[in-house]
Amino acid sequence: MQFDKSKVDYSLYLVTCAELIPEGIDFLDQVRAAIASGVTILQLREKNLDTRAFIARARAVHELTQEANIPLIINDRVDVALAVDAEGVHVGQDDMPADVVRQLIGDDKIIGVSCDKPNVTRVAIAHRVDYIGIGPVFDTNTKKLTKIPVGPSGVREVLECLREEGGMNVKSVIIGGINHGNIQRVMYTTTVPGKACDGAAVVSCILATTECAKATRELCRLIKEKPAPAAISTNTETAMLMESSCRAKLMATSPMVHHITNGVAKNFQANVTLAVGASPIMSECAEEYLELAAVPNTALVLNTGTITQESISLYTHAIACYNRTGAPIIYDPVGAGATSIRRDTVHRLLNTGLFTVIKGNVGEILAAAAATTTGSLATGELHMRGVDSIASMSTPNVILVAKKLALANRAIVVVTGTEDIIVDGWNNGEYLLPQSTPSQAARVVRGGHPLMGKVTASGCSLGSVIAAFVAANPGNAFEATVTAVSLYKSAGYFAGVKAEKRGEGSGSFLAYFVDSLYHLTDGLAPDAPNTKVMSM
Repeated sequence: MQFDKSKVDYSLYLVTCAELIPEGIDFLDQVRAAIASGVTILQLREKNLDTRAFIARARAVHELTQEANIPLIINDRVDVALAVDAEGVHVGQDDMPADVVRQLIGDDKIIGVSCDKPNVTRVAIAHRVDYIGIGPVFDTNTKKLTKIPVGPSGVREVLECLREEGGMNVKSVIIGGINHGNIQRVMYTTTVPGKACDGAAVVSCILATTECAKATRELCRLIKEKPAPAAISTNTETAMLMESSCRAKLMATSPMVHHITNGVAKNFQANVTLAVGASPIMSECAEEYLELAAVPNTALVLNTGTITQESISLYTHAIACYNRTGAPIIYDPVGAGATSIRRDTVHRLLNTGLFTVIKGNVGEILAAAAATTTGSLATGELHMRGVDSIASMSTPNVILVAKKLALANRAIVVVTGTEDIIVDGWNNGEYLLPQSTPSQAARVVRGGHPLMGKVTASGCSLGSVIAAFVAANPGNAFEATVTAVSLYKSAGYFAGVKAEKRGEGSGSFLAYFVDSLYHLTDGLAPDAPNTKVMSM
């Protein structure tokens, strides 16, 4: 069969691993079902077979791929590829150099190379490879990793290298920890202006299941149906109706909010969560995270105020579990820029998985932006003092940094302060990022009361309220976040005014604040007169 490599569809790239096939299911039957259900390119990876057995399996698999008119790629073994006349070879950085492979298999065959950094990507471009596999993106149990996962930001760096250094014709697939729960958003979060990945390489989420055909079809659907933003209203009357709807859904669903948070904030966050009609759970038991993440209308608040080496492993496991089920995560990188371990942690977590909301003060958001965006962060220096921000930036510059962070992570970004800024992670629904200034939706919420900054955990607890509203309104996370922030400001105003009138201080304020949240959520009290939501 004469194969035209210029017409290859890289969208769903299956890499085999015979050891993952469920007991009682034949390897070839599993591969046949995957091909019939939508796999567009297949790599045969066999590290434990001797040469003769490898060739025999490759021939059997090649018959299946030829029937479906999709290419068969042989991992590493050029001799096996030549023996069965496979359509291509994939090599890693420690395998035969791609230019030597090209001499052996010819120009009409496909060559793929594993790339994790721009420097090796430049070599791949020079060697005229047809595609690169970028990764590992996330941790994976399929293959023993010898390299640190690159995360979405690492993928973007490689794509920028392709774009800028003569590799626009080189195709690319992401690989490593890709599954049903994250494939759609990872494909979207890794795009850069003018360049996107052409597909995703998967292993266990197809081969390790007893419903291989169903799993494959679902992956095809997720890849083809690009994520679409929920409708965002700039009309005041419509926005008020959305806010009312968000509150009503919260009261109707009584969502669960799983907290992994610092010890100082736990009690107050639990009370605040209850006050808005949600159910809090404080769990640091990793063994139950996947079960919690699978509960309907559940969200995770990941607050990294108390960092240890042990807790970092807990954070990454929680992110993986919630990404697997698609449940929302609200990430609060407390004190992110204060110390080197905190800066390293925010970088690692933002490249470990996907988040629905990233919330922090100006300094924390600057630190998060520095961890995931390239180039200048606009204007201003990053300063942190413990969990407090002493960064000074103009509101327009803060909004610009928040927009870049939001787009880089395709997450909603909330910047807290005297006025709270909420920025959406969508750029008018465009799949490829623009070369110009981002123009996604942004809101500024003014109001609250000075006493809000005088009590411990008032900032942390905003994450709990956002989580409750987002869990109850999964299809409209941006408006749910705006509603949560507005409600929080109003509760602060009423509690502060009441404490002032009675000549009381921050201790009484806490009790009044929880009461105000309760009454505002169930509609027993109007919003505060000083709470204003403005589009920017």
